[in-house]
Amino acid sequence: MAVKIPNNMLFRACVYPSEDIQGYFVAHCLELDVIGEGANPLDAIIELTKAIDIQLESCTTLSQFFFPAPDEIWEKYERNSDRVILQKIVVQAVHSVPAADFSPRFEKVVATSSVPEAYVEA
Repeated sequence: MAVKIPNNMLFRACVYPSEDIQGYFVAHCLELDVIGEGANPLDAIIELTKAIDIQLESCTTLSQFFFPAPDEIWEKYERNSDRVILQKIVVQAVHSVPAADFSPRFEKVVATSSVPEAYVEA
């Protein structure tokens, strides 16, 4: 049985270029150390949302669910905290995943300087 998470729980994520796939982006959840990859930040956030849902389904206790990202990801997030991904992209990503018992909500999704300005709030 999956663990129950409060609906008001918020997550933070950092979007940055993939080191493995040229031209792809990674969306990395800080609280859970799960990622999504895609051809653009929107696709990466969609895949991250799916990964959070899978993580939730596979856990039976909160201690299994929360596994923070490595320090270097937190540092990327902190260094780029003023480069926020467009809210419409985050909303579109979350709404594109079929509704489940728990739909992750993001407090803040930031982008490193390598993410094109078109995805970042002015």
